[in-house]
Amino acid sequence: MTLDFDDWESDLLSRVERGLKFGTSRGVDALELYITNSKSLNVKIKTGMIDATEGGNIGVGCRCVTGKRIGFSSASGITDSAINFAIESALKISKTLTKEDDRWKNFVLTTEKGKNGPIDDSVLEISNEKIVNGANLIFHEAKNCDPRIISIEGMISVGYGAFAVGNTEGLSKSSRTTFGTMEAMFGASENNKIKSYVNVIIGRGVPKFEGFGAYGAQNAVKFLKSTPLNQTSKMNVLFNNLTASQLIWGSLYNSVSGKSVIEGRSAFADKLNTQIGEPFLTIHDNGQIPEDPKMVAIDDEGFPRKKTLLIEKGVLKSFIFDQYYSQIHSAENTGNAKRGGPQSYESMPSIALNTISVEPGTKDIKELASDIETGILASGFLMGVGHSEFVSGDFSIVAPTCHKIENGEITTPIEPVTIAGNFYKAFNQIIAIGNETELTYRGKIPSMAFKGFTISG
Repeated sequence: MTLDFDDWESDLLSRVERGLKFGTSRGVDALELYITNSKSLNVKIKTGMIDATEGGNIGVGCRCVTGKRIGFSSASGITDSAINFAIESALKISKTLTKEDDRWKNFVLTTEKGKNGPIDDSVLEISNEKIVNGANLIFHEAKNCDPRIISIEGMISVGYGAFAVGNTEGLSKSSRTTFGTMEAMFGASENNKIKSYVNVIIGRGVPKFEGFGAYGAQNAVKFLKSTPLNQTSKMNVLFNNLTASQLIWGSLYNSVSGKSVIEGRSAFADKLNTQIGEPFLTIHDNGQIPEDPKMVAIDDEGFPRKKTLLIEKGVLKSFIFDQYYSQIHSAENTGNAKRGGPQSYESMPSIALNTISVEPGTKDIKELASDIETGILASGFLMGVGHSEFVSGDFSIVAPTCHKIENGEITTPIEPVTIAGNFYKAFNQIIAIGNETELTYRGKIPSMAFKGFTISG
């Protein structure tokens, strides 16, 4: 990897400036450019095979406005010719549209910026060889841990990136980040039973390889002793921080989106400043967590990334918005514009949660379990959260890795169970919140205990 990362932001801003001048010369009414460049080293682990590749996200996305007709186009690469091609194409599309968007007003205007997260130099200096060696260490740790380990599949991704946004309203901003993620699924087999366990690390630097494989393997082997629950009933459920983060994301994904509120698809559309959860529940959408790779100074339209209070002591305090829907709703832009997909420049911005943070409690997960007479502990990745009914909030999800809780003790592992409930009613079913603060893909969310979910297994 190269060491010229300090120059990337200024380089991208100069490309934005040249592109805006070109677009203005073509007579655009309004123009926005999003230009991104990233590099990553990716090592795939598949049992005994290690596959290393270099990746990147480099391209330009352009929105051109003619009257109130908005055309979008993108191009891979960030040469002047690629940028000009995207501008010409977007302008042509805007002129061919027959229907104007009467709700359109303007692109982002503000000159404010949030803060960039810390840059971890270890990412800039890492080599393919070191990551491949790390992958080999994970594999051998797991295999040497127990002969019942039959598979290790995962991915290590380490890299850095920058992006710039500019528009004809006068905005020109940039931001950058470094990242290091590691995820692996460890499979164990005995007597024709196969069980797996997922281990995840997320941060801004090169992840620590030592101990990762052994930890995943040890937990996979434990679940070989799992037995069926053999019942269907309403029970208390303790989610560890990884499963809790998926549940809370499902509860907020649609309900606090300004677009869903405006379109009448949010269960919380008329609940602003009303009690929707337990009084000890406080949740932020936080785009400014220092250890989070997603901590950048601006969102994908150039608006400052923020820490937005969503729920305070159980009271709904805010929805999240991008530029377009904040103007329709006459609300404050919260810096939640996101361009999706592995190649972000290929999509237009839409509203998305940044990183969810739940205010932690004072007890660890064992102490939370001690307050539960009978229930289950769910860990690992939940299956089916993304396919839930987000308008009504009803969900039925599968928890593959669980333990019984008996007389306040976390006891035997059990076979996968189905957990059914309602995302939005769940805020009033919280019994307690743990004190863990590890970062997951969804945010900094501690373990959480709920009452009254229907468990079947």
